[in-house]
Amino acid sequence: MKNLEEFVLYEVKLESLQLTLSSGPKLEFPEMFANGRASYVMFEQLVRYLTGLEKATGSDHQITKGARCEQKAFSDIELYPNSTSDYFQTSASSTFPANNDGPTIKKMLLNGDYQGALKICKETGYDHNDFYIYTNTKGFRNEVPFRYVVVPTKFILSNLNPVDPREISRKSFLDKIKRKITL
Repeated sequence: MKNLEEFVLYEVKLESLQLTLSSGPKLEFPEMFANGRASYVMFEQLVRYLTGLEKATGSDHQITKGARCEQKAFSDIELYPNSTSDYFQTSASSTFPANNDGPTIKKMLLNGDYQGALKICKETGYDHNDFYIYTNTKGFRNEVPFRYVVVPTKFILSNLNPVDPREISRKSFLDKIKRKITL
């Protein structure tokens, strides 16, 4: 595996997203970068290309048979310096507000049951992943390089939002960056 050192910011400049028609024309789709529904799989495959990770079942990537990685998107600090919240969703998608466990977690948190909500987050994701790969692809625009950082799950568990265990602070892991490597 390459380009997987913890707390190193890896970046690569992306020029365009093109669709080449067999008849010759090349169509550009810059708005597809910013649309999570359109770009999710593309950015996962880009991370696999840059790192040598393999696709996994239950998690996004696997390093080896026993080591798994989940990939999550955050808003790039350069594009969104004044974001209204530093926190972003890092737990499994099943815990998102409108999904399976989302309403249960919301109710638990409203009733002050942080530990119960955390337990669901652990069972549905945190306990199944050794690392998280955070990419700057939420609302991505290719005005900035594609960036990613590898963060161990133990760090995430120690730095979750004290109000909502589904979230982590972007600042918490960006402050731990040791160096930047341009690919």
